[in-house]
Amino acid sequence: MQRHRSISSTKVNVVIKALYVFLLLGIAASPVAAQDSLLTGYVLELDSGEPLQYVEIKNLKTGVAAESLEDGRFSIAAKKNERLQFEYPGYRTDTLVVIEFTIKRVYMAPDGSAIQLDEVQIQAMTDSRLDAELKRAEVEGQFTETSQQRGGVRISPSRWFGKTGRQARQRHEMLLAEKERRQIDARFTPEAIMAITPLKGEDLELYMTKYRPTVEFLTTANESDLRLYIMDTYAKFKALTPKQRAEIKIPERESR
Repeated sequence: MQRHRSISSTKVNVVIKALYVFLLLGIAASPVAAQDSLLTGYVLELDSGEPLQYVEIKNLKTGVAAESLEDGRFSIAAKKNERLQFEYPGYRTDTLVVIEFTIKRVYMAPDGSAIQLDEVQIQAMTDSRLDAELKRAEVEGQFTETSQQRGGVRISPSRWFGKTGRQARQRHEMLLAEKERRQIDARFTPEAIMAITPLKGEDLELYMTKYRPTVEFLTTANESDLRLYIMDTYAKFKALTPKQRAEIKIPERESR
């Protein structure tokens, strides 16, 4: 009878120890599982190895999206076997299947086609996408290039005279004009003008067209400077003859 009790006691101890080990393993594994839900990596250009900023990374299963930072780094929630899509204008869209969670380096290749943009497309861009396209057009339109293998900066006539370079410079001008328009519109607003002057309706549109400030002025002007500018130009606007007002051409594209 005593032996039977001893054997039962031994079995109970074995079961308790097994449960204890199981619990320890579960506790140790839980932080890892939490970490595995976040994938981190870098997006780089295939040819140069330079980091790409503003690349959109999207989890195709969950719809969660993220953007790469200035150094190309990104972080996005994901689980094993989910697919991530990497998309950036002018580059081939790429996908990555999540197999494990070590730091990834994703290399994106140019799609080989120059981007043709019209004003409507540019206006529809977010500010961050506009900045990214400006940077890309600036790089593509340069007539010099930096190469570590070839000993620093060298002149590249093909970049300057080639079709891609010309298109990039034209695109850069359009993008820069849109960026400057947004900077002006952010401060030279109908509300700011109507707070100082009695202008409204067509007269307000005519005034804003005729006396639209430059981005150079607004870069250094504080609120007092802008207020004085509006007062001075309003006085000039009042002095215009009906003929001079009729000659003011209001742009067809108005987004105020």
